[in-house]
Amino acid sequence: MIKNLIFFKENDLVQWARGASNILVSMPFLDYAMVDSTRQLVFTLSEPKPLPTVLTIFNAQGEKLFWSAPPEGAFFYYLTFNLSKEVVVVCSYAEKQNGWHEWFYSWDMKRNALSQLGPAY
Repeated sequence: MIKNLIFFKENDLVQWARGASNILVSMPFLDYAMVDSTRQLVFTLSEPKPLPTVLTIFNAQGEKLFWSAPPEGAFFYYLTFNLSKEVVVVCSYAEKQNGWHEWFYSWDMKRNALSQLGPAY
C-alpha cells in the first residue's frame, strides 16, 4: 500500500512509503503528484510550459507504467479524483471541444491509453 506521498518540486523528486521501503523517483521539472489508492498508482505531472505537458504513472514499486503528452491541442491542467476514487487528469484546450474547454481523462490500464470521460465543470 502506498503511503506518505511527498513531492519536492524544487528537487524534482517524488517519494512514498510502501511497506517498510521508501521509494524515491527522480522526475525532471516536476509540477504535481497524487496517489491513486484504488489502483495503487502514483500519477505525476511535469514539464510545465506554463501548464504541464507530461503525465507519468508509476506502480507502487516505482516502476514507470505509462507516459504521455496531452491530447492534441491540450495541456494537462490538474489531477483530481472521479466518483470511483481513481485519479483522473483534467486537460485544458485553448479552443472549446464540443462546447467545453476542460475535459476529464482517465488512464485505461487494459488499453494502456488515456480515455476521455467527459467535460470538467
